[in-house]
Amino acid sequence: MNFAILLVNSTTSREFCCFTREFNDFTREFRYFTREFNDFTREFRYFTREFDDFTREFRCFTREFNDFTRGFRRFTREFNVFS
Repeated sequence: MNFAILLVNSTTSREFCCFTREFNDFTREFRYFTREFNDFTREFRYFTREFDDFTREFRCFTREFNDFTRGFRRFTREFNVFS
């Protein structure tokens, strides 16, 4: 009887070792994935920050351009009065 119990215990412990080895492999791969994902999100954050800066500058440019066109329209209206 003791031999049968030892055989079952050794089989169970062997299976448990295989399971833990696979689980460790999985966690290692998951760690690699999360590290790569964190790198990607960091780069994406840099990209969005640069894009926000670009849109802010573009907004300023369009505001100045609109002011210029408004002034130019005013000037042409006044110029037409004198012609």
